[in-house]
Amino acid sequence: MKLSAHFDSSEFACKCGCGGLHNGADINPRLVQVLERMRAIIGKPLVLSCGYRCPAHNAEVGGVSNSQHIYGTAADVQCPEGVMLQTLYDAAVTAGADGIGIYSWGVHVDVRGYPARW
Repeated sequence: MKLSAHFDSSEFACKCGCGGLHNGADINPRLVQVLERMRAIIGKPLVLSCGYRCPAHNAEVGGVSNSQHIYGTAADVQCPEGVMLQTLYDAAVTAGADGIGIYSWGVHVDVRGYPARW
């Protein structure tokens, strides 16, 4: 199901194939808005390596028990080719993400309702 101009619910579905959170259809709309803004700022498509995680898959991958991924409020965004990691991070800040974590592969962004950085 199309969630926005550039994102489909299948991109957010749990990678374990459980069908949790209706295969990504119940992703927080604000998260999708933040990702659309990031895409516009970067000027390139974004690849999501992770969106929703069911609690079992979250535990399997070592996620914290209260991960924003299990609530449908987070996505992990891989760094697009030719884009510096700091630029992707800065785009997340400008786009209005609440939680932002920077990693070697890209950034975690979420809309938890209060600021968090790591």
